[in-house]
Amino acid sequence: MARKLGLSSDQTAKIEPILADRDQRVQDVRSNTNLAPSDRKAQLHGIARDSNSKIEAILTDTQRQQYEQMKQDRRAKRQQNQSGVPTNS
Repeated sequence: MARKLGLSSDQTAKIEPILADRDQRVQDVRSNTNLAPSDRKAQLHGIARDSNSKIEAILTDTQRQQYEQMKQDRRAKRQQNQSGVPTNS
């Protein structure tokens, strides 16, 4: 992400702990066997929204647009994979 967005070292230093926290929170939710699947999905979406908003606050306008495009590309690829359509990558 740092390379694709052209992040400064300061931006990278601010974003790395956000990603580490997100990864830990996701791991905690996935390992919680007491959660119903719908609750797990809702919590994972909340974690993603929270980390995305924190990351976007650090980015410049241009980087924010590129980040949004990266997220849309990931969503499209994930939907293709779920529909069984092979990807070109």
